[in-house]
Amino acid sequence: MDVMHSMAVFRRVVEAKNFSAVARETNMSQSTVSKHIAALEERLGTKLLNRSTRSLKLTEAGKEYYHHCIRILNDFHEAEASIGKGKIKPTGTLRISTSAAFGRTFMLPSLNEFFDAYPDINIDLLFDDDYVDLVKDGIDLAIRIGPLADSSLIARKIGVSPRIVVASPEYLVKHGRPKKPADLIKHNCLLYSLQKTPDMWYFNSMQEGDESVHVNGRFKASSHEAICDATLNGLGISVICDWYTSEYIKSNKLKQILEDYKPTTYDIHVVYPERRFVPQKVKRMIDFLADKVNR
Repeated sequence: MDVMHSMAVFRRVVEAKNFSAVARETNMSQSTVSKHIAALEERLGTKLLNRSTRSLKLTEAGKEYYHHCIRILNDFHEAEASIGKGKIKPTGTLRISTSAAFGRTFMLPSLNEFFDAYPDINIDLLFDDDYVDLVKDGIDLAIRIGPLADSSLIARKIGVSPRIVVASPEYLVKHGRPKKPADLIKHNCLLYSLQKTPDMWYFNSMQEGDESVHVNGRFKASSHEAICDATLNGLGISVICDWYTSEYIKSNKLKQILEDYKPTTYDIHVVYPERRFVPQKVKRMIDFLADKVNR
């Protein structure tokens, strides 16, 4: 049997979770679908699926192979289209990993526009502040804000993310307003636990240059949203991206403090697995996000 064809059948079986549905969809008999899976398992020397009368589950090897199949099949179709037809119409499901804060601010409000421009692309959006394994989890691209870890991923900078120091009016009335970064050691600072050094805050000012402060905090969270909510509830002082706090500042729910001292600005990158042919759907989304971030 043709390996690429068997891989395509395997992918559809995993996604449909049903042999008979794939048989109807592809005009094959159910036994032929089963033969494609069996041929792959024999070729690989391992079981890919555990099948019972009620369920169909991937083995650990099957999970890994499924993600490889997605990448290989996508590359195959992109290569054929690129060489044979020139420009192609982007299609397929695009799996994107991003923080909830970025997704809610930049992506969700704009998806109708993207869907109108690319009616054959579907979006599977995964909100996760932590870094996920793109290849293992079958992610097409991820948005990363801040320093990038060393990896084999391809990174494209699409913008910058200035950060500001904020607190609620109630907190400032109760605890006072810091005048300089060194004053922060007297305050409860809300720490973003996914940073490499959550309790080291870095600033720059025209008068004093670069400065670092070892802050203290009784609250730590792995989500930008949780840090912002804690700040709104008067738990302490935080450093947050300005695009996420702008509406709260306009409505006087948060106050910007230490205006003359700028926390380190973070770069915004889109990262994606290294591959010979980058799918058109990935290219289109990267360009779309770059436009939204820089408006």
